[in-house]
Amino acid sequence: MKKKLLLITMTCMMLSLAGCGNEDDTNDTGNTSAGVGTESVVDDASKSEGETPENEVVIGDALEILTTVWGSYEEADKFPVAGGDSANQNFEGPAAFDAANAEELDVTLGFPAAQVDNIDDAASMMNAMMANNFTAGVYHVKAENKEDVEAVATAVKENVMAKQWMCGMPEKLVIVVIDDYVISAFGLGDTIDTFANKTIETYGNAYVLYEEVIAQ
Repeated sequence: MKKKLLLITMTCMMLSLAGCGNEDDTNDTGNTSAGVGTESVVDDASKSEGETPENEVVIGDALEILTTVWGSYEEADKFPVAGGDSANQNFEGPAAFDAANAEELDVTLGFPAAQVDNIDDAASMMNAMMANNFTAGVYHVKAENKEDVEAVATAVKENVMAKQWMCGMPEKLVIVVIDDYVISAFGLGDTIDTFANKTIETYGNAYVLYEEVIAQ
């Protein structure tokens, strides 16, 4: 039953993301600060050289981030989740996503196909009942510096904000950066705020790069 529900969700996402992805009339409103607990955000530029936040965690891979953040949720905040791509599906939680599958990355997660050569690892987690209520992707950027990572993050933001949506419109997009990892999540406002705050609480060097309103 769970597999059927995820297949329905994936079909819905393909319909919602496939059409008019490059239209100019988007709802990009620029960075905002409402919702995410900004007091928890650690800006790399503000840290003294050699200083390490108390709750900074060494990251193994993209999947580890989603698994760790999801594991920090209180039961009251949890919802049915699934993850992975069509060849690697997990109906119980997050899963690795083929970082070379440009089409599926774009259709399912909103990651721009033109940026695929800049990543070498990915993972996903979505609401198993309605992907547009919550979908998150984590991408490891083959970066030389912070500017390279943020350039990929900006491309993800622009690609998601340019989409047309069906099967329920997400309200909010947030993009968090941790070291060489870009985390993108879109969905219902409260759900996205919870995810962003849990990520920042878990990883001391995480910071919110973009927080965008998709639906009014």
